[in-house]
Amino acid sequence: MDQPAGARIIRLTLNDQQLELLDRTVARGVAGDRIELVRRALREQAARHLGEARS
Repeated sequence: MDQPAGARIIRLTLNDQQLELLDRTVARGVAGDRIELVRRALREQAARHLGEARS
């Protein structure tokens, strides 16, 4: 699997309830798959974190 320049690999360990939540969210059309949803959540978290650091 090719990674974009500067990409980082992370490993998530999720329990069944967390996986079900991801699957329900994907089923609602928020993201195309679990990976896309996790990437989106990480980007949003990073943006909030950076915004707080600048305040």
